[in-house]
Amino acid sequence: MTLFIGKLVTPAGDSLINVPASPQTLKGLGFSDEAAQTLIENATSAAALASTITARRSAYVSEADPMYLEWQFDGTAEKEKEWRAKVAEIKARFPLPEDK
Repeated sequence: MTLFIGKLVTPAGDSLINVPASPQTLKGLGFSDEAAQTLIENATSAAALASTITARRSAYVSEADPMYLEWQFDGTAEKEKEWRAKVAEIKARFPLPEDK
């Protein structure tokens, strides 16, 4: 899978979008080795965060949201506890990168 940098300003001042995050491409655009590596690391971190958020959202919709609706319908402390436990379990299963 190719990793892309969403928005990028080159050393020459050009604004680009969806630039492949590869050392060769970035060096060709005028970035130093260090700057290219930093850009690639940032793109990798952003992709990992986006992936985790997507996984969490999917789990919330399919697993936690139905439990929330049950709690809202029943209004019992037990249902609230079950829902909150499910949310905590989803967060533990899909930790945000900075939480690791």
